[in-house]
Amino acid sequence: MTERMTELDKLEYWLKCNKIEYERVDDVGIMERHQLIVYKDGERIWDAICQRGSYGYERGLLEVMGDSVVMPEDGDSVCGYLTAQDVIDRLKVEK
Repeated sequence: MTERMTELDKLEYWLKCNKIEYERVDDVGIMERHQLIVYKDGERIWDAICQRGSYGYERGLLEVMGDSVVMPEDGDSVCGYLTAQDVIDRLKVEK
C-alpha cells in the first residue's frame, strides 16, 4: 500500500528534483511541527510549515514565510492555506 503524500512531502519532492538546498524538520511533540527550511549558499531564505496553529494546518495546507514565497499583495510576512503547487508557482514568479 502506498502512503498518501502530504503537501509538505510534495514540496520536498520538488525541491529534491530541482536540487534546491533544504532541511526537513519533523517534530512530533506537542506542536506536531513539520517544516521545510530552504537555503541559498548556506543562508536561510524561506520556509514552509504545517503545524498546529499554522494557517491551513487543519486542511493539510502549508504556511510559508520569506521574500521568495510571500507576495507583496499578501500584505503580511506569512501566507497560508497553500498547496505545494501554489508555493512552487510563487517561486517561479519574477518579483
